[in-house]
Amino acid sequence: MGQPEQGELISVIVPVYHIEPYLRGCLDSIAGQTYKNLDVILIDDGSDDGCPAICDEYAARDSRFRVIHQENRGLSAARNRGIEEAWGDILTFVDGDDRLHPRFCDILYRRMTEAGADVAVGNYDFIHRIDEEKEDRSQEQKVFVRTGYEAQFLFYDGAMCIRNGVAWLKLYRKALFENIRFPEGKIHEDTFVMPFIYDLAKTVVYTDAVIYYYLVRLGSITGTYHLKRLDQLEAQEGIIRLYRERGYRELYRKAYESYLHAIRNHYYDIKKYLPKEKSALKELDQKFRKKYKEECDVTFSRASELEFRLFCLCKPLYYAVWKLWLKLK
Repeated sequence: MGQPEQGELISVIVPVYHIEPYLRGCLDSIAGQTYKNLDVILIDDGSDDGCPAICDEYAARDSRFRVIHQENRGLSAARNRGIEEAWGDILTFVDGDDRLHPRFCDILYRRMTEAGADVAVGNYDFIHRIDEEKEDRSQEQKVFVRTGYEAQFLFYDGAMCIRNGVAWLKLYRKALFENIRFPEGKIHEDTFVMPFIYDLAKTVVYTDAVIYYYLVRLGSITGTYHLKRLDQLEAQEGIIRLYRERGYRELYRKAYESYLHAIRNHYYDIKKYLPKEKSALKELDQKFRKKYKEECDVTFSRASELEFRLFCLCKPLYYAVWKLWLKLK
């Protein structure tokens, strides 16, 4: 797959906050892209470690890099600033502790232009060190195209839900973000945004090329449980409203069922990790009963119906049956 002499300008948005040990590896992977027409926006979100100096260093030696220093406002605000400052008509988001395959932009841009797509989605692998060597799995075996509507069903596909649901791993037409921003002060920010992006997209193209390396770090916000994780439920409530308003009956059913499962999961996570949070447990129990018994206008499968009824009736029994089912699965 050769490199075109010139393609459209791609704005690479990199939020940076307290990731000094990993940042150079990430920025080197961006600088080394085979696709050269890049506008790399480093959003220093108020880091008080060595990150601001590293960002300035890369901007000084590579004219494609520029730095925006701002007070700490969180990941969503940093991404939003990047969207507003982007010069390119195509965007991608890269977490500053992750790493790109050298052909990340090349592969996704080619697929996007060939399919006339608004979003191009790759595949990813986990790393545990920023310099960890991985087998090159960028050779494409499977490429497929979906409408934006069809692509939303992949949020509920076990094999595809992560690839579909994260903001990184993709190229986007910037126009999709004209009226959409990431919610400040929330975690699970991608869940608040991605269904709305896909709902605007006419076409989404997927490649199985492994071109993004996600760093697994102990103590990261995604590696610990805390009550802020309940933001996920608010995000899912927004998705349910979207599908109801659009009249997407099957997507609405899937979103509602996923939402009830999420309440269940949070209930047991709090019991396990935050057992003193009795009020949170009570609120989740009340929320589940209200959404399932009072407001639910969805017909579930017989298995899901039995599952939800048992959860309401006897949570210890439900938990025992659930754990046994997971063990036998």
